[in-house]
Amino acid sequence: MSTHIESATGIAIVRRVGNALCLLLGVAALAAAVYVVYTHDPADGGYYPVCVFHKLTGLDCPGCGTLRAVHQLLHGHLLAALRLNALSVCMLPVLVVVIARNSLAAWQGTAARWPRPRWVPAGWRWWLVGLIIAFGVLRNVPVWPFALLAPH
Repeated sequence: MSTHIESATGIAIVRRVGNALCLLLGVAALAAAVYVVYTHDPADGGYYPVCVFHKLTGLDCPGCGTLRAVHQLLHGHLLAALRLNALSVCMLPVLVVVIARNSLAAWQGTAARWPRPRWVPAGWRWWLVGLIIAFGVLRNVPVWPFALLAPH
């Protein structure tokens, strides 16, 4: 019986070390990515990937301008970042919270639980998909005020 307990304890320790290692590697990769985006302006081109959708169609996808917006945010230029991709800038705090909560849950070895607040509609995921699609369509309409959504 004690062998089973020792085995379960050993597995728990290995899993905890594995979670910590994954978290550490994730933080290191994120820090490296932030450093690269901070030091190398995506507007200058270079080794950043091009948007395949934009290259094929000439239209801006909902994500076009996000790297340039993050670069501007890292340099403290909020308005310039909003001009490049307002949706990404507004969704960035949400993304940070989601990543932080999931990382904490992984560190603790539990599943991340996301209870839906009452003020959030039941179909919120579909609303988010609709918002992203609407943003992608409207930023390509060359009429004021929608033209303000295009990265410039």
